[in-house]
Amino acid sequence: MRPTALVAVAAPLLFAAGRAVPKFEPDPCWPKSLPNNWMLGQVSGIFVDARDHIWVTNRPVSLERHDKYSADGKADCSVAVPPVLDFEAAGSLIRGWGGPGPGYAWPDNQHGMFVDYKENVWIGGNGAKDTHILKFTKTGKFLLQIGYYGNSGGRNDTENLNRPVGMVVCPKTNEVFVADGDGNRRVIVFDRDTGAYKRHWRASGNKPSDSVPRTRTYEGPGRNSSIPSMAFASPTANWCMWATA
Repeated sequence: MRPTALVAVAAPLLFAAGRAVPKFEPDPCWPKSLPNNWMLGQVSGIFVDARDHIWVTNRPVSLERHDKYSADGKADCSVAVPPVLDFEAAGSLIRGWGGPGPGYAWPDNQHGMFVDYKENVWIGGNGAKDTHILKFTKTGKFLLQIGYYGNSGGRNDTENLNRPVGMVVCPKTNEVFVADGDGNRRVIVFDRDTGAYKRHWRASGNKPSDSVPRTRTYEGPGRNSSIPSMAFASPTANWCMWATA
């Protein structure tokens, strides 16, 4: 497969009719060359933290077998990068880490990431058994797992998730809001430090129900209709949760 490319975008401002209009242009020199013959897999999350560091999560398992021949000793070519990468603004790699380790279950298919106000890194996943989220320090030290890998008790399960794909930490309340997700289609909130459950809701703001069809809103009531949607179509990103940050 072709290596996944990261494209940085510069935005010089154009002034028209008294308003600033951004014009985005790709920066072909970002990021700078990776060390160790590293090759990116599918990029599944990007986040810019308070220091203007660009955090990237990718899927090394998405690389084809021949893309990893160097690691297997079969050829002098590419090696899969670590799942989590930290770049400074100019594109130099600061560190890379991640993957399975003691005390936690790494997602099968990591998806989405967030760096909170204490510089902790949150990782989710949307694999079939990814029913949890993880929290690490910026250097990759494991801190917290919310949910148990491979366990899901439905849309009102307050211990486990179901393919969570987006997270936002609110500094004011010290809570982590989770878009949960491709499976449960709800928002669920936990304490940022302890992982204790706080609350959850569905699209209408009411208690979720496993009996609600999983059809997207444009296939049923809720789109251009006076009938409220009973479940999120598929909260696969951080969408409206940015309002909590």
